[in-house]
Amino acid sequence: MTHTVFERTLDGFRWLDSIQPTAAELDRIAVDYALHPTSVQDCLQPEHLPKFENFDNTHFLIVRAYDQECPEDSDSVQELTRKIAIFWNSHFFITIHRSDQPFLEELRRLWTSPGARPTAEPSVPLLHDLIKRVLVSYELPLEAAAARLDEYEETVFIRQAEPRLLQELYLLKRKATVFKKVIFLTKDVLRTLTIETHQHRPLIQDLIETADRLFFLADQLLENTNTLLNMHISLASQRTNEVMRVLTLFSVFFLPLTFIVGIYGMNFDFMPELRHPLGYPIILLVMFLVVIAVFVWFRRKGWLGPGGE
Repeated sequence: MTHTVFERTLDGFRWLDSIQPTAAELDRIAVDYALHPTSVQDCLQPEHLPKFENFDNTHFLIVRAYDQECPEDSDSVQELTRKIAIFWNSHFFITIHRSDQPFLEELRRLWTSPGARPTAEPSVPLLHDLIKRVLVSYELPLEAAAARLDEYEETVFIRQAEPRLLQELYLLKRKATVFKKVIFLTKDVLRTLTIETHQHRPLIQDLIETADRLFFLADQLLENTNTLLNMHISLASQRTNEVMRVLTLFSVFFLPLTFIVGIYGMNFDFMPELRHPLGYPIILLVMFLVVIAVFVWFRRKGWLGPGGE
């Protein structure tokens, strides 16, 4: 199991980025930076959703970013996203997570470049850059899901529906639900964060606007997926009803013929038609006339196509 710790001091301000720390290392970090023990225990537990807590000397925040390496069939919060725990104050910024992400590598490179000039209190600008990248990580999967939904729509309405389409639409619905839920909770956390960091309100407001935009995309994706899913079920039911209608029409054609055949198959002794020399062709003619009568009646009702009442 790999373990990476990135630590950089910027004019007295320290950023510690710990990847997959052990319990002993977490305890050491908690002691060195006087972190709340309960919040430290939450760092590597995978089930936590975005939340914000304010302690006497430290702020604690959990955010969830989209995992670019997640399997295609992932459909839960834990499978689609990765948690990042953040502790910060005016003297340090600590990020703890299980696996590294490309945007974190980019952020570390940006903030450690020789030309980087941190502000007097870089904690909130650094927090802004990190959460911005967390939110932006949902853009590509949302766009990919919307493009896939367009393909599914063409399949439903133009091409013949595939057997797995219903399952794929349900999976897409689950993903859209996760995106909407995580972005909504992140936006709710950012509103609380605005109150705590009022001097940096423009930075947090920028994050809220980004979250609003992504939440709108996730909400539209979920709504459109539900609509297409319902349409697919309705069209499948309509096709089933059409098949049942055709089978019913055929059964109605053969029902009176079966009735006539059943009567003459009872083998009674006194059935004069059985002895008549024209009995067989007469019965065939009667059956033919019955079929014509049923056909004309169905045609007038419009059950066989245009030209009905």
